[in-house]
Amino acid sequence: MKPTIHSVWVIGLTGGLALFVSPYLVRSLHWVSFQESAWQFIKLYGFISSLALIAISYTYKKINTRNRGLYGGMSHQIFNKLPNCVWVFSLDNQRLEMSNEAADSIYAVKDRSDPFRSFKSQFFNTRIGIKVLEGENCTFRNIVMIDKLYEPRYVDLFGIPFINRDKEKMVLVMVLDHSEVHRSLDKIRKLSESLQQQNQQLREYSFMNSHKIRSHLTNILGLIQVGEKEISGKALGMLREAAESLDSEIQNMNKLLMEKDLSTKKAEQKEQTIVFVDDDKVQHMINKRILLKVNDKLKLVFFENPYQALGWLEENTADVVLLDINMPEMDGWFFLKLMEEKGIEIDVKMLTSSLDPDDLQKSKSYKQVSGFLIKPLKDENIAEFLAN
Repeated sequence: MKPTIHSVWVIGLTGGLALFVSPYLVRSLHWVSFQESAWQFIKLYGFISSLALIAISYTYKKINTRNRGLYGGMSHQIFNKLPNCVWVFSLDNQRLEMSNEAADSIYAVKDRSDPFRSFKSQFFNTRIGIKVLEGENCTFRNIVMIDKLYEPRYVDLFGIPFINRDKEKMVLVMVLDHSEVHRSLDKIRKLSESLQQQNQQLREYSFMNSHKIRSHLTNILGLIQVGEKEISGKALGMLREAAESLDSEIQNMNKLLMEKDLSTKKAEQKEQTIVFVDDDKVQHMINKRILLKVNDKLKLVFFENPYQALGWLEENTADVVLLDINMPEMDGWFFLKLMEEKGIEIDVKMLTSSLDPDDLQKSKSYKQVSGFLIKPLKDENIAEFLAN
């Protein structure tokens, strides 16, 4: 049977006291004779052992009492199984105290080296994360959070500050996710736009058939009827002109149909592996959506931590690395230096917010660097970059 917190504490306290008094008891009853040096050693050993045992049991009691208050019992089971994402942060210690299964599976804040700081970067608007962890009672509607796969999620967020039993300032953060509703509305909007485009094309086809094509066809039939047995030179010229106009309108209609087919047909795409090394989670989300829109066969690998990126590149291959210049753990230039030292030979393009001439000059000393891309990436730049 699993021991209770109090039983462990009582056993530890009793055992510590027993260790402390046992040398004196043995000496007073003359069960064993000690030399003075041995007696001093045993007395000191008993004192240290008793203190250690009492300290260990007391620490166990405090930790488990605290965890029991947070995680124990039915209340935690309910908390853990909530369908909404919930976090509890300690504002005094700037740490994540607990999170439920939904939050861990979708956002994985708990797995970060600094969950408190990482939580602030989960938002498309980083000021929201800062405000939430300032400990004010707050509500945000229809905001964008970025999940662990760097996908946007449309949520309502509630920040509820409170004081725990140890008088620490805490904040409970709950997120209500309505991304599926948003995606459904987005699909309906795109379908509506597609139907409007098709209706416009149908109106154009109808106008061509009822006005332009039919008018030329009517002229041709009329000229044929007027000519009866033989057609005069003037009538023949008019007939030829009407026939050429009819042919031109038919070609225009075919051109419209071909443009429609080309717009819906995807260009040939090739598989490539692209590695992003950038501490900005928002940039990962934006770049992922832009790249996959241009080529949905791309394999994209994202790293916020450059050391983790280096470890991955040592064991895996990629077609290109898109490397941010300014990162807190290390800058892009030191990353390139470590790539050279580790013998990682992969094409690198530097990501920058504004191209500094000094950066351009510095890049020439690294053979891996083949160019620069300005953030944020754009569709036309990505298409050209992938083609090359």
